[in-house]
Amino acid sequence: MELDVRGLICPMPVLKTKKALEDLANGERLTVIGDYKPALENIKRFAENHGYKVVSIEEYENIFKVVIEK
Repeated sequence: MELDVRGLICPMPVLKTKKALEDLANGERLTVIGDYKPALENIKRFAENHGYKVVSIEEYENIFKVVIEK
């Protein structure tokens, strides 16, 4: 599943990530794409603190991509 949070500022990217992860089955992956740099760390921290696995983080010029496994 892919979630595009570009154009949103915190707390919305984290809240949308939380909702999307709730809708996934265990073992499924969510790819979050955003452009608000502080959201990257907040999403990563949220995932780790709630027992999800951060599989990868990629950063481009103004875009980030985080893959999280439920």
